[in-house]
Amino acid sequence: MGRNYPAKILLFGEHTVLRGGQGLAIPYPARSIRWVKDKPDERLLQFSDYLKVVFSRHLLDTGGLEDRLLDDWRLAGDIPTGYGLGSSGAVCAAIWDQFATPAGKALTGDALRQALARMEQHFHGQSSGTDPLISLLNTPVLLGGGQPPQISTLPANWNEGFFLLDTGQERQAATLIRQFTTRYDEDADFARSTASQWLGPANTAIQALMAGNRTKLATAMRQVATFQQQELPDFIPASLRSKCLGDGYTLKLCGAGGGGMMLGLASDKAEVARQLGPVDWL
Repeated sequence: MGRNYPAKILLFGEHTVLRGGQGLAIPYPARSIRWVKDKPDERLLQFSDYLKVVFSRHLLDTGGLEDRLLDDWRLAGDIPTGYGLGSSGAVCAAIWDQFATPAGKALTGDALRQALARMEQHFHGQSSGTDPLISLLNTPVLLGGGQPPQISTLPANWNEGFFLLDTGQERQAATLIRQFTTRYDEDADFARSTASQWLGPANTAIQALMAGNRTKLATAMRQVATFQQQELPDFIPASLRSKCLGDGYTLKLCGAGGGGMMLGLASDKAEVARQLGPVDWL
């Protein structure tokens, strides 16, 4: 029971991956959860009851999970909820890793993702299964583009200059996703500009990052951040709206927006410290 289950960061693809674009998500081991012996967790016991309904014991040993929880095992760690870092996905990964049957552990690819999605629906009502998949596999995953999730390899030092900024406020992702989706579906001009000024540059940023082209990456990320600042200011905390396009760094949404973490890319770390204060460097 000693393994850690990491948080996840969606580097690129927020909202656009739901509209045919690509997404790139990575595990974030600086934040994680693990199994510990402690007092019972009623939330996990409720989750165990849910899993009994949606899974047969052919795939998941729900009886073994319940016994373990009643024996005072629980999950503990430092992944904040409401921050877009995949806290519920890590919970699902931790349970699947320990209690999937041999038939469950034999699942791979899209079948595994769909099983994990069924688990995470308990927390969100709707899930792609991507967050628990990334936590379980502990590897970068390329999403969308009409393809099932693909395990990816990033170049050495890919994370140079990337940082997370804690906005200090939680957010409700479902509300923001619904707000974006409604506007996208009802406003043809917004849909077209999203495709050309956000989805396109996000895809370019992913390919540039994977190819090690830092100049192209920085330009594409700047385009994404510019579009978000101009078209979706309500998705950015008010105190940061004027700071997204700084001299020496770029700051954009990290997930649905509205709070949680924001993702930055810096060419001047001193300027980041001066303008934004303490950040978490990836």
